[in-house]
Amino acid sequence: MIKLNLNENFISRIWEDKSYYFGLKTIDGKSVVVLDTGKKNRDEGPDYKDAQIYIDDKLFSGDVEIHKSLSDWKSHKHQKKNKYNLVILQIVMWDSEMSDYDIPIAKKSREIPTVILSKFLTKSIHTIWREIINTPSPQFKIPCNPGNLNIPQHEKNLLLEIMGKKRLHYRMDRISYKLDNLTFKGFNPRNSLTWEQILNEFVFEALGFSKNKIPFLKLAQNIELKKIRGLNLSELQIDAVLYGTAGMLNNLRFKDDYISILKKHHTELKDVLKLETMDISEWNYFRLRPQNFPPVRIAYASAFCSGLINGNVFKTITLAFEKSKNPIKELRNIFSDIKPSEYWNEHYNFGKTSSKRNYQIGKDRIDDIIINVILPFLLLYSKYFGKNLMTEKIYAEYTKLTGYTKNEITKAMEKQLGMKIKKTISAQGAIHLHNFWCVKGKCNECNIGNKLFVKEEPLNYLKIILY
Repeated sequence: MIKLNLNENFISRIWEDKSYYFGLKTIDGKSVVVLDTGKKNRDEGPDYKDAQIYIDDKLFSGDVEIHKSLSDWKSHKHQKKNKYNLVILQIVMWDSEMSDYDIPIAKKSREIPTVILSKFLTKSIHTIWREIINTPSPQFKIPCNPGNLNIPQHEKNLLLEIMGKKRLHYRMDRISYKLDNLTFKGFNPRNSLTWEQILNEFVFEALGFSKNKIPFLKLAQNIELKKIRGLNLSELQIDAVLYGTAGMLNNLRFKDDYISILKKHHTELKDVLKLETMDISEWNYFRLRPQNFPPVRIAYASAFCSGLINGNVFKTITLAFEKSKNPIKELRNIFSDIKPSEYWNEHYNFGKTSSKRNYQIGKDRIDDIIINVILPFLLLYSKYFGKNLMTEKIYAEYTKLTGYTKNEITKAMEKQLGMKIKKTISAQGAIHLHNFWCVKGKCNECNIGNKLFVKEEPLNYLKIILY
């Protein structure tokens, strides 16, 4: 397991959500069952008060202390402080210092049971990290607050714009990595088919939103466009390929003409294309609105895919920045004009109709795709082929673009920085600053952090990050 450099307040968020761990045991093998994680202590002393925990079937009530490593109890000198005499359990994230491990002792010489939390996680640490940073708690506080409130507004705006450009490059680097990967597999990087494959995969991922981005990406990766292109498939046949590969045509209880046609086409094509069928359980519906159900989003993805294979969507997207005077408007029109099969105008799932019509993506989702996929994609494309004017135009349009979909991070950062975020680049910058600087305590690498903490050690201000 890769050991992320998580601070104690981040580990506390894991501790507070019992769905993140299961089957806890102490280092010496005693079973641990958490009835109550305790109340967060905002004052000096243990991290949690009044916890209730069974250790080897014996109920203990008391305090819990959170640490990154096994040496922290001793290095923080808890064994000399009366405030830690009621600690009943120490939670440590990593076991990297097991060879030099000393059993933690309270001031009254009582041994403190210790759990290595990373050994009992129910999800990968990267998945947990992503979930937590995307949902800041009401107590979320970045290290420089409230000090940053005295920083001039123009300096904060400049920082967010710098971070916004870094985020654009960060997304471009993800796409570049995919290009390298396909090149290694034998794809020609100078062939438009390679770029279309990449574009298709990242647009699919974006259509999955947060809950289905992984299965959408997997679906796109299972579909090799150059194989489909040679078969001259119709839009319905492409629908069949995608829904069949997604595992959605198996065991359908509903029957109608559309479903029957899809099943027929899929049966004819699955062996020809050597399609790998996904498990239907990979798709998430829980707490999604009907318009965001996977079948509806796959309908749009299929229409986009069809536009790449049978139309000139890739060409019109690239020309938007090469020829158009208003490239963002042109891109919005391109994605608005993509129309899925008529079946999905009145269905939100197979066999499920609704009085609402046209379950298709709206302006906000289109803008998200433009910002998070199209701009970094075209930036890489322009740099790769030496289209300098196109590169400059992408930066210019990105810098002046306004309007964005607010999320928990941008709302929290607005509050913590004491400012209104108006530009898209600034909103992207706020997300990037939060995810890769604030969360990781890299205040010494931030212009504001340098001003406020120039005389402090990083470990001192890491402690005041609240999630």
